[in-house]
Amino acid sequence: MRTKFFITGFLCLLLSGYALAQNLQKKVSLEVREATLPQVLQKIEQKYPFRFSYMNNALPAKKKYSVEIKEKPLAEVLDVLLSGTDLGYRESNGQVIIKKGFPKSTPKASTLQKLPPATPENKPKPAVKASTSQAPTPEPKGNTSASQLKTETTPANTPAEQPAPTSNTTVTADSNATTETTPKTATAEQKPSFLEKLKNIKLDRKNEASPADTTEIKPTHFGIIYPISTNGTQANQYVNGVSAHLLIGTAKGLETVDFTGLASIQKSYVNGAQFSGFMNIVQNKPEHRNLAFVRNGGSAMKGAQFAGFMNIANGEVKGTQFAGFMNLAQDVKGVQGAGFLNRAQTVHGTQMAGFMNIARNVKGSQIGVFNIADSISGVPIGIFNFVKHGGYKRAEFYTADDFDANFTYKLGVQKFYSMIALAAELEDEKRWAYGFGFGAEWPISKLLKLNTDLMSYNVIEESYENFPDGFLEADQLNLLNKFRLLGTLQFAKHLALFGGPTYNVMVSQYEAPGSDKIGSGLVSKTIYDHTAGITNVKMWIGFNAGLRF
Repeated sequence: MRTKFFITGFLCLLLSGYALAQNLQKKVSLEVREATLPQVLQKIEQKYPFRFSYMNNALPAKKKYSVEIKEKPLAEVLDVLLSGTDLGYRESNGQVIIKKGFPKSTPKASTLQKLPPATPENKPKPAVKASTSQAPTPEPKGNTSASQLKTETTPANTPAEQPAPTSNTTVTADSNATTETTPKTATAEQKPSFLEKLKNIKLDRKNEASPADTTEIKPTHFGIIYPISTNGTQANQYVNGVSAHLLIGTAKGLETVDFTGLASIQKSYVNGAQFSGFMNIVQNKPEHRNLAFVRNGGSAMKGAQFAGFMNIANGEVKGTQFAGFMNLAQDVKGVQGAGFLNRAQTVHGTQMAGFMNIARNVKGSQIGVFNIADSISGVPIGIFNFVKHGGYKRAEFYTADDFDANFTYKLGVQKFYSMIALAAELEDEKRWAYGFGFGAEWPISKLLKLNTDLMSYNVIEESYENFPDGFLEADQLNLLNKFRLLGTLQFAKHLALFGGPTYNVMVSQYEAPGSDKIGSGLVSKTIYDHTAGITNVKMWIGFNAGLRF
């Protein structure tokens, strides 16, 4: 089933990529007179299902075009229109982005046919021929020729209406002005069909939803709090280079660096660094995402956020987030570092928190007391590591040479898991212990595995029958450290038998009541037993054997 989904998704990706590439090869026909480059692009959008994204202040403002386009690929048309500029184009997510540094091809001289400027002397005259058998019918006032109908010199909201020709009048289309490959009579340009009306409505809505980028960049922005700043009440209409505010700063976007005493709020995107004493926010609301897409590659934040309390980025983060308390983001490609909590949808990098990390998909590492993820292809490092899909969860019940009854629970992933453990001595002094450790499982075959574990127990000399006595009073050093090398035989999917040697090191300052001997009496047979001052160190080789679920 997964293979079918993968193949289907792969084919859809190929087909969508092919469709996008085909858009630039679609042929367009158009005529413009004395039109600027933005006007030419707008006319193409009005007539064809293309969508352009660009910054108005980056396009040449004074250069005007009087040209005719006849059935030429869109890519060739853009090559000519953008020649002589440092602009190029690229298609992404169904729209054509025009931006500095993007590639373009050498223009073809045959792509556009230049037309003379529209002047009273050379304006095309209506080609109306009268029949020789009858007197010519006078042309009504306001009547326009077919060439004038087909020439889109101004973006009219409704097409001009042309009266139907009478029986004794012939209308001839101007071949230089028409945008079609064959001349059309006026009767062919009657009312648009129902489907054409729906198509035009859809294009109008799309153009309204994605206006051209006209946002101005201000080199500096200084103030105290909105609207007491150099940008005043228009602060949210500009993208700023360097910004600084005593209390709270707000803007449409940031291109370099921002310093605020309390909070920095950016409506669209950040391409630089935010420094705030309390909070940094990148809202990236839907109405501002087109700006972030064009200027910041679709990312809400590229760079770094530093806040004393919290960082919030409502979108993709490429860089770092560091906060004293919490970081929130949609997608992170970099590092999240917080004193308490990090949360993101996807992480390509590292999450580090003093308490908890939460993410849906992680390609990297999580470091914290609690690490929670739906899936992870890296390593979670913490006391409690919860991975929903593909995680490692094991419970072990076993016996050992020191403690008779032992329980260990392992959490994480196969190549790195954490362990919490309990142990009890069923006879003699009935000591007990609790511990923590790390380990990894190394697959040898489908049935055989090898586990390497490193654990440390705090040994309570008081009998577990008197619990919690000893647990709350144990203030003396009494640690049992273990390295376990365990072979595992996997009987079934959820059942395995394991066993192997352990290397034990016990470091103790415990002194039994009424005795002057330092050290725990947990084991008697050791390979090393030495006391230095008030600390005793014992070493021995032991064993573990049990069942794993």
